[in-house]
Amino acid sequence: MVDDLLRLKLALLASALRPGSRRAVRSLALSALVLVVTVGMLAAASSADVTDPGHRAALIIAAGALSFGILVAPLSAGLGSAMEPRRFAAYPIPAGRLALGLYAAGFVGVPGLLAVTLAISVESAWSQQPGRGVAVAAGVVTALTIILSSQLLVAIAAQLAVSEPAARAVTATARAVVAIAIACAALAAIVAARGDDDVALARFASVVGRSPGGLTWAAIGEPGPEVAVRLAIAIAALGALAVLWRWTVGRLLVAADTRRPSDDRRIDAGLGWFDMTPATPGGVIAARSLLYWSRDPRYRLVLLGLPLAPPLIMLALLIAGVPLPLLWLIPLPFLALFLGWFSHNDAAYDHTALWMHVAAPLRGAADRWGRLVPPLVLGVPLVLITAPLFALWSGVDNGFEALAGISLGLLFTALGVSSVVSALAPYPAARPGAGPFDQPPLTGSRSFWSQAGSLVATIGFMSPALTVAWWGLIADPRWLPIAGLAGVGSGLVMLALGVLVGGQVFRRRAPDLLMLAQRT
Repeated sequence: MVDDLLRLKLALLASALRPGSRRAVRSLALSALVLVVTVGMLAAASSADVTDPGHRAALIIAAGALSFGILVAPLSAGLGSAMEPRRFAAYPIPAGRLALGLYAAGFVGVPGLLAVTLAISVESAWSQQPGRGVAVAAGVVTALTIILSSQLLVAIAAQLAVSEPAARAVTATARAVVAIAIACAALAAIVAARGDDDVALARFASVVGRSPGGLTWAAIGEPGPEVAVRLAIAIAALGALAVLWRWTVGRLLVAADTRRPSDDRRIDAGLGWFDMTPATPGGVIAARSLLYWSRDPRYRLVLLGLPLAPPLIMLALLIAGVPLPLLWLIPLPFLALFLGWFSHNDAAYDHTALWMHVAAPLRGAADRWGRLVPPLVLGVPLVLITAPLFALWSGVDNGFEALAGISLGLLFTALGVSSVVSALAPYPAARPGAGPFDQPPLTGSRSFWSQAGSLVATIGFMSPALTVAWWGLIADPRWLPIAGLAGVGSGLVMLALGVLVGGQVFRRRAPDLLMLAQRT
């Protein structure tokens, strides 16, 4: 079975380069780019001196960035891969054998070539140093993880992006990520070659080394216990991904056939966000919420105003005498907090359109989850992308873990609290289509208590993690990673509880919510 799938993959690659093929020119251009990247990795690694702190830091940064770029690279070619597990549903192939065969076939092609080349490049940089054995182990584990993760990512994306607009969005995003990864690796190599900014490289490498993409690369050259811990985490993650891949293949083989139409039958339905969400009650509500967040002036005002609050707070604290480096830890948690808190009156923003939610036989949790999609889609990437930069600028040891964990915890907790408050204590909101500064009638103490209560409750639920983070800042930085884990853990728990409780409250108070909407 594995041999057959490997031959099939080789035949597909050969067909892309067949003379006269419409894909031949694009395939040749891609081959040229892959050749440049491959030669660049080998050349940069051969010239690196890992005994130099700047060179070693640049190697970690470049390897981590390229690992992430290679992982998402298969998505940049589109979602119509002939090696998707669903393509083999008509054949009597056991799920375990198919999963193994597809995984082996993943090494045949551009991602496999680049992953193996990256591992060889890092090993060659350490070939004359005591850490060579660790470099080999790290390269093998990382290459296996990259290919398995990319296979899993392609399989999941092919099922979620069921429309042509969604497929194009995924492809464009993947290409942008690959370009950014290559640029980051090249920039790190250039800065290391200049040799005048080793401190900044080392600080950024410490952040990358604690991320999934740089966990194994940062283990090379470290003391034995740290190497063992990092490699153990990487191997455990690889095992978990293998189990998930086997389960995913099995599910796709037995699930109903929901494949996208072929190229000659593709249809642009023009339904916008509704094309990009699942055809479920929660998916439809998520599409409506995304439509509101992207077009409604009431939501646009919030999105424009959110970035203004943290700089004002930073300015006030700077005038009060707080050191500037520590102030870089403030903007992201505030953004996450207020982004989640804004949903505390989301049901009232529907106005009379709320009757569809009340009349439809949907679970309250579906309504709650659907409304949380826009802030989650916006907030989670915002935190994960900007947290390393703010942590780097702050100069605080272990600042990345605490900043990312606390920010995500505040976002999740605020959304969980908002899921309950928006159903339990809504207050009149401006009507759809009204100006963002229009004041609705019947506002007063009820709106104050709803706003203040949801904000205080969010901070109260997050107070243990915030206390640990504060202790880590003023006393012992080793507590900061614990604060980050506590923040994410408590946030996820509060999000799940908020959706569960908020869904029950929504169904029980649905007539009252509709009456409030009609009165305003």
